[in-house]
Amino acid sequence: MTETVIAGAASIDGLVPPRRLAHVNLFVSDLTASLAFYTQVCGLEQVFAEPGIGACFLSNGHSHHDLAVMQVSDEALVGRDGHVQVSRGRGRHPGLNHLGWEMASEADLVTTIGALGGAGVRLHRTVDHQISHSAYLFDPDGIYHELYADVPSDWREIYRANENQLITGGWDPFATAPDPVPRWDAHPVTARVEAAPLHPVRTARATLRVTDVERAQRFYRTALGLHPVTAADPAIGSGSVSGSGPVSSSRPVPGIPGPVVLGGSVGLPDLTLVPAGALPPGLDGFTLTLDSEDDLHRGRRRLTASGTPFEEVAHSAGPRGLSLRDPDGHRVVFALLGGLER
Repeated sequence: MTETVIAGAASIDGLVPPRRLAHVNLFVSDLTASLAFYTQVCGLEQVFAEPGIGACFLSNGHSHHDLAVMQVSDEALVGRDGHVQVSRGRGRHPGLNHLGWEMASEADLVTTIGALGGAGVRLHRTVDHQISHSAYLFDPDGIYHELYADVPSDWREIYRANENQLITGGWDPFATAPDPVPRWDAHPVTARVEAAPLHPVRTARATLRVTDVERAQRFYRTALGLHPVTAADPAIGSGSVSGSGPVSSSRPVPGIPGPVVLGGSVGLPDLTLVPAGALPPGLDGFTLTLDSEDDLHRGRRRLTASGTPFEEVAHSAGPRGLSLRDPDGHRVVFALLGGLER
């Protein structure tokens, strides 16, 4: 693992920022239990599986995955053609594998890869996932990030043709001219798992615990091209919650700097940075969006009827979201965020 330390404040010359946060990839202790939670409770569809690396991918149609879950392992996870996807020792415990950031096009991704290299920022690897081309790097706390650009317009066809097969191998971003055409779906069709209590649309936000908020902010603004965003919505990141459950580290603490909110080129508040305090750096929580007040109220009633524990996301004007814990304790917020563009 190679953490990246950035001294400057402005973004690197030539760097193209990502559009938005698009997915969360988690290491989980029990793949079967996590799949049951995220499909039967959270209402995400399983769209692909790679049993060779113990991974499953879930989406409701906005992209090829809003969430991936990977079984923890003491061994290296090796993809197509011997490509090491997770080095030995990295995925031994439940937690965040990486956050996935959607670039507008492959040309933008390759431009950014060149800009990062020219500035001396070391990439961990560049990858061909078939559904996307990707570059990976670590932040100063060792938190892993993927910058990716969709390759085909129809990711479902790639999944159908490769079900249960290893699809990831190495990629040379400079071997051929990059595709300048945006391949992300501007008009996605949202699927619903009707039997589930909750019906999310897509992954929208994540909150990270970091050891030094200012250092982390410099990295994300400089190396990823994110910019500060004013977040009036209380459901930002994992949000503050009411109830008797564990207290989120994103709550303000006297004497400690407050959260920093950053976003990509679409202008959404994608990422919240909060002080880790006594907790280890990593994922504090992530948010899946709901379409309507009806979905929020229906979800609350169904969760209550099924006995599924949840907390209300606090807001002065009334509840705006529901906070759950997955089998490994990851906080998942379902929120009405409003005004979200693709």
